[in-house]
Parts: sequence; C-alpha cells; structure tokens
Amino acid sequence: MVPLLRVMHAGFRVRRPAIVRTLAGWLRAQPRPAAVVSVFPNFNGILKDAISASHPGVPLVVVLTDLADFPPRFWIEPGIDRVVVATDEARRQGLATGIPEPRITRVSGMVLHPRFHRTGGEDARPRLRAELGVAEGDFVVTLLFGGKGSPEMLPLAERLLGADETLRLVAVSGDNPRLHERLAALAAGSRGRLAALGFTDRVADVLEATDVLVTKPGPGSLSEAFQHRVPVVVARNVHTIPQERFNTDFVRDRGLGTVVRHWREIPEAVGRLRADPARRTAIRARLAALPENRAVYEVVDTIVREAGVTPSSHL
Repeated sequence: MVPLLRVMHAGFRVRRPAIVRTLAGWLRAQPRPAAVVSVFPNFNGILKDAISASHPGVPLVVVLTDLADFPPRFWIEPGIDRVVVATDEARRQGLATGIPEPRITRVSGMVLHPRFHRTGGEDARPRLRAELGVAEGDFVVTLLFGGKGSPEMLPLAERLLGADETLRLVAVSGDNPRLHERLAALAAGSRGRLAALGFTDRVADVLEATDVLVTKPGPGSLSEAFQHRVPVVVARNVHTIPQERFNTDFVRDRGLGTVVRHWREIPEAVGRLRADPARRTAIRARLAALPENRAVYEVVDTIVREAGVTPSSHL
C-alpha cells in the first residue's frame, strides 16, 4: 500500500499543473465562495493552488477526517490557510509541515453525526438491550466493519459464537445484502445469540448496548466507540491501510482496547476482556477521561470564523 501511495503522489506531482488549470477553470465558473472546505486527502495542495488562481484571497480550510496525517502530505500541505485536527500528533505534523501554529485548530475529537451526541437517559442501556433481545447481565460484542462490512465478519461471528456459548453478538453488515443474508442465516441457528443488522442509522443505539466493539481501525468507528465509552478490539497487520496504522497506536498507547495481529486472534482477545472486568472498568475510565467530543460544532464555528460569516447567517 505504501509503494502505491508513493506512485500515486508521484503521478500527482507530474500532472499537478494540468490538474490545477482544470480545477481553477471550473472554480472560476462558480460564484466566489466565502471559504473552501476540504475533507478529502491527497489533493489539498492542488486545491490550494487552484483556489489561489481562480479566487485569490478565499481561504482553504482542511478538516482532517483521520486522527493523524500520513506523511508526506497526505492531508497537510504548506500554505493551507486553516488546518483542523483532532489529535496532538496531527497538530505536531501540521507544525512540521510549516503551518503556523495560529493556523492550526485543535478540536476535541473526530467529527461525529449529532445523533452520537444524544443520550437516552439512564434507562437507555437496558431499554436498547431489551430491543435487541439482550438481558442486562449478558455480555454483548458488536461487529462493525464499515459501511460495506467485511468478508471476515461471518467466520469471525462463527468463531465467537463457538468460543463462548453465553456470548451475545450484534453484527452490522452495512450496505452489503449478500453478507447480511449469510449473517442472518447464521443468526437463525444461533438460538437468539446473534442479531444480524443491515445498513442502519442506529449505530449509536447499538453502541449504547455494547460491552466490546470489534471493528476495523477506521477513525469514524473508533471515535464513535470512544464517544460511547466502549472498549475496542482491532487488528493491525500488513493489510492495514497506512493512514489507519496510527489509529491502532492510539488505541494501544492510551489503553482504550486491544490490538491484535490477525482477525483470528479476536475471539481470544474478546475472551480475555470478558474474563477481566477490572480491565474493562479501567479502559472505560480512560475512555471517560478523553475530552468531551464537540467537534461537529467546533468545526462549524471554525469554518464560520475563517470565512468571515456572521453567526446569524449560518446554520
């Protein structure tokens, strides 16, 4: 993956003048914006040059949707007007790239959908567990591997069910009908121990009912788990995409869960967590000590200030 990224960046360097001209031409045909916001990597240097050529003086605000940059210049390029980051590591990377400190905004976490900021009150957990057919004393493991799921989810669910006959599973397959069908068939024979969900906008509710989240080390899923104080189990190996490797370090170094080398090691890792309630309590305490995540609101305020828009004119 890393050599591929290097080849891709080399291609961007070669084609950069032509891409800048094309993008600048398109931007000139658009109304002059108050600001341009990028939530996408790789092209921010190109975008900066195109904005300068088409709309001089319009600020470019880059909002990282990763916990940290993957140097060189995956997200952060010299000359960007405002960089919004969620970790101290990304802030240091911005400084090392040459972004002046006043041009770096450190927010309290990754941007989450506002539904992850809502709470259902003290009865939320038992109520949501009851909806899933889970008793309060049951140990619930949720499998969540992005919007399209992952092929490993089926054998992983089988191994987890086989490893502990009292374990309860929730498997969210996302927008993957084939995977959902296979998980639903497994659920049918699980005597109610597996709930198979497809694409859903109720991930926040599922996490509220969860004891451990098994997921890929993407910044979104991890941040959602952090918000709900749920310990995580993730795998890191040669197949982990480069920009997500820092995320596994973040989990390990801060004691927010368990990092394993292969998905086949996950059932054992889950078993160790279940058998050690003191460790789970300690992880939840470290999760609770993370800054309150208000990033979705902080980022909007940052963009409004950078654009020079009065608060009454945006929503």
